[in-house]
Amino acid sequence: MLPTHEDIRTTRLANGVLVMSEAMPGIESVALGVWADAGSMDEGPGEFGQAHFLEHMLFKGTETRSAFDLAEAIEDVGGQLNAYTERETTHVFARILAEHLPLAVTLLADMICHSAFAQVELDRERQVVIEEIRKYESLPEERIHDLIMDGLYAGGGLGHQILGTEESVLAFTRANLLTCWQRHFAADRVLITAAGKVNHSALVAQVEEAFAALPLPLGTRLAQPVGTTVRRILEEEDEDQVHFCWGGRTFPATDPRNFALAMIDAALGASTTSRLFQEVREKRGLAYDVASYTMGFRETGLICATGATSPETFPEVLSLVRREVEGMRRQGMTAKELARAKEQMKSGMALSLESTTERMRRLASHQLTWGTVYPLGEMIARMNEVTLDDIQQVLDTVLNSAEWTFTAIGPIDEKLVAEVLGS
Repeated sequence: MLPTHEDIRTTRLANGVLVMSEAMPGIESVALGVWADAGSMDEGPGEFGQAHFLEHMLFKGTETRSAFDLAEAIEDVGGQLNAYTERETTHVFARILAEHLPLAVTLLADMICHSAFAQVELDRERQVVIEEIRKYESLPEERIHDLIMDGLYAGGGLGHQILGTEESVLAFTRANLLTCWQRHFAADRVLITAAGKVNHSALVAQVEEAFAALPLPLGTRLAQPVGTTVRRILEEEDEDQVHFCWGGRTFPATDPRNFALAMIDAALGASTTSRLFQEVREKRGLAYDVASYTMGFRETGLICATGATSPETFPEVLSLVRREVEGMRRQGMTAKELARAKEQMKSGMALSLESTTERMRRLASHQLTWGTVYPLGEMIARMNEVTLDDIQQVLDTVLNSAEWTFTAIGPIDEKLVAEVLGS
């Protein structure tokens, strides 16, 4: 039996903040999130990495609490505070027992509205972020996914790394961070979501008071252009494996064709029964990592095949990946693959509704994407409407591998790549 309880309530505050909650019977905890509808995509040239740095600085002390005070206050009651920066959002959140929800609201509001951005903390955290960048640079399995973004959206807001560079981080000033804070956390760009044992009216009253000091709405968004595509980016390094991504642009997150695209992804490489996983790993044992994934943004999206393999097996793996991608476009999905993909998606959605954190995130994801929260039943109905003809139309649109971008890190022969990919 699929979960059907969805007690979702929404209130827009006078300053523009949107508060959304979902009560979950039988749950004693709450997941509380504050979302800024802005991220690294909204950084201009010279600002790369600022949104991420700002996220770090929110934990480094406020006008009345030190960094330790913030950590101690939440951990004394068994709660958790965390945050992350994405390309189009910045998210700060807490998980806590319901009886301590007022404390979580207070702490998040203090961090977001009253951070001190003390120079001594800024200088200390600057080195922390630089060490994070250096760690990231040593992980080709992470960098390869930013490289495909750079290839698909070169020169655009989506193309640069969320972390920024050592040079950009060293150049940030306190004034830069204050400007970023005023822009990204302007009240009309802030969404607060909560799921679990929550009383909506009480939450709204707490938020209205605690978040009154958010920056005033600015009225404009600093979203950067999408950018252009680059055919190929190869970073030759002395590694034990070749990490690669091969993909192309798809649809904005709001496009209804994404239902069909998600099913294509499941059949291509996003499951253990997928074509890539079965052909490359299970039948031939050529790679441990081989998969596909999709992403959707405000103005665009992507689908990508990815993997890692030894230099010796790389040519065969890449040839197989090309064969499966082009074969799916020519031959389409089978009825069995479509049915399986629908069940996988339905199960994934239903299972996620058992988690307060996932429900809290779902509220934000739906609201920021579509401006409303679609009930599970409606999402399933829309999935069930997808036909094999719909699948083929999307395949014809997005699986044109001749227009795809290829990126790789490791010991790479550029001529071999051109030979395998046909150009």
